[in-house]
Amino acid sequence: MEEKLLQIQDLRTTFYTREGQVHAVDGVSIEIHEGECTGIVGESGCGKSMTAMSVMGLLKKPGRVDGGSIWFEGQDLTAMTPRERRKILGNRISMIFQEPMTSLNPVMTVGRQVREALLLHNRQMTRAEARDRVIQSFELVGIPDAAKRYGEYPHQLSGGLRQRVMIAMAMACDPRLLIADEPTTALDVTIEAQILHLMKQLQEEKGTAVMMITHNLGVVAQFCTRLYVMYAGKVIESGTVQEIFKHVCHPYTDGLMRSVPDMKSKERLYNIRGMVPNMLRLPRGCRFCPRCQYSMARCFREEPELYEAAPGHFVRCFLFEKEEGK
Repeated sequence: MEEKLLQIQDLRTTFYTREGQVHAVDGVSIEIHEGECTGIVGESGCGKSMTAMSVMGLLKKPGRVDGGSIWFEGQDLTAMTPRERRKILGNRISMIFQEPMTSLNPVMTVGRQVREALLLHNRQMTRAEARDRVIQSFELVGIPDAAKRYGEYPHQLSGGLRQRVMIAMAMACDPRLLIADEPTTALDVTIEAQILHLMKQLQEEKGTAVMMITHNLGVVAQFCTRLYVMYAGKVIESGTVQEIFKHVCHPYTDGLMRSVPDMKSKERLYNIRGMVPNMLRLPRGCRFCPRCQYSMARCFREEPELYEAAPGHFVRCFLFEKEEGK
């Protein structure tokens, strides 16, 4: 087993609004090992991106980390000063954002933006050296005519090329951990396949660990080795991708699996009944029980813990409480 590179323990991120407190991340614990790709899946609003933003220190008011710890390379990021964290973030930990058009500065050339990231973390590097390094990074991620693209603005590039620029920026400082927040959501399926292949290739060549945030279980199946399923701010199932896909446990995870389109099936596409709960008015007990076909009276009163359904396979559901201790 590889060493733990990132260890999130009981992380709690809260947004303080006029309507009340939103517990966007509520007691989340996640481990990412060196060189491993870990998937974080769930519906919109489940806390995936907020977990990543908490790691990167990009939360804006009225949100803040209220509890827990984020250990990276043996250091607790939550205990660091902003200046100390800036030495790590963007350097040892990088992030690819969901929509490159809104993440890139529209009034700066893409080459200058990537060069800026390099110079920030490599004080001894000259501008000329940084420019050459950026062009090499553009070539590495498959951007054609890289020297010309260096001087172009984001609006002059296609969606696929903009995402490649974001990947080049994230990989420029050779990070040990890459957080990819739904990096292919805004792309068509052909470009999506190219971007995923590129990320997989870079991971294998450089040994970078990846936190893949996505709603696409197909991406998880072909790209990840470990999986965390989130719902309403909590991890409800975790384990290896192989184990979860073979022995899915939580009713919510099962619903996600059954919602994947199957071109060979003539049956109507399955959908999980109900809606994601309002985070300001969460249901008492299990947060998924109003939508669960297996819910019992106990589910509406008590919140289940994470039970070990199989070695290394954890599920937050009373159906597996008896499995604990076997």
